[in-house]
Amino acid sequence: MTMSGPVQLTSPARRPVYYATLTNHILLRFDMPTPATIRRDPRNNGKGISTYHGFTVIEFMISLAVLAIITSLAVPSYRTILEKRQVTSAAEQLMAFLSAVQIESVKRNERLAVSYSRAAADSWCVGFTTNVAGCDCTKGVADANACVVDGRLRVFSNANLNHPGIMDGITGDGGFVYDPVRGLMLDHADALTLELLSPDEHHYALNVEVTATGRIKICSKDGAGAVPGYATCS
Repeated sequence: MTMSGPVQLTSPARRPVYYATLTNHILLRFDMPTPATIRRDPRNNGKGISTYHGFTVIEFMISLAVLAIITSLAVPSYRTILEKRQVTSAAEQLMAFLSAVQIESVKRNERLAVSYSRAAADSWCVGFTTNVAGCDCTKGVADANACVVDGRLRVFSNANLNHPGIMDGITGDGGFVYDPVRGLMLDHADALTLELLSPDEHHYALNVEVTATGRIKICSKDGAGAVPGYATCS
């Protein structure tokens, strides 16, 4: 297709379009519309177009206010999650330790005595030994009455937790002995309850219970301190 000279077309959406012939090819050139207005220029009483990009002081202050509101809503939720994790982590670690003692007794086919002690919420311990008379979990490995098995100290205490002040109470007579044949407590009158309470706002509470049948479970106290996902303690 050959044209003798430039032709002008008008379009309602764009400025005039020009094209010309170049050896059977058409060369098109579009003059694009002016970019949309960014904002009015405050230095000219709101008239004209400002070429400056960024935030004004008012916009910056509004952004800070929105950020402050979001932060104030998020912090309590984070604190609640943290407290819940503190108490559940401690309960799961204690349950794992007591389960390991039971398994060790069966595997060794030997009676193992579990002893426990609590002086304060951040000063407590649970240990075990092959001496059926029990042991003192507060003693070091060099002491005669220490909770030692095969020359190793076998104790779980507040020192093993990132949040040690979590032991609200211990219910029991100070110790019990595992029967290796059935994995039960040798004295069926024995029982142990470790009461855990989140140390910050005291919102969440869990119990680690060992029954005379050897069953170890984690349960939640009923009421305001209940932890979702755990059965209520009977």
